[in-house]
Amino acid sequence: MIEILLTDLNKTNFYEETLKSIERICDEYQLGQHFGTLSMTNQMLCDFLDTKSDYSIDVSFQIDNNEVSFNYTLQSGDFRALSQNEEENTALFVLRSLADEVIFSTDYNELTTTFHVKTKISIQRNLQQEKVRTLSSSIR
Repeated sequence: MIEILLTDLNKTNFYEETLKSIERICDEYQLGQHFGTLSMTNQMLCDFLDTKSDYSIDVSFQIDNNEVSFNYTLQSGDFRALSQNEEENTALFVLRSLADEVIFSTDYNELTTTFHVKTKISIQRNLQQEKVRTLSSSIR
């Protein structure tokens, strides 16, 4: 698993820094077809956070075989308002529509969104496994 950590982001730099990381992840792990989905969920979260007067947030991006997860941790405040009333809450509706998993921690200071994708890591592993199978077949 690969992890990218952005710490102590705030209202002035959250969107720009997270978008740069999403672009980097999409470029490095051949996820260009998922850029729109990943950036839109990030935009929805940014729009929600902009309703707060000020905030400090840490963001961790985790890339594994078949998924990309974003873990957002608010240092002050919580995501309680985002987690409630999906029928009237556009941001939550979009998050749940685009992400494969949306999980709030019990104290609502953490939000994790997970996307099931085929990353460069899983493609490389599949190719290596195929090479091993091919070699095994030719030895027999």
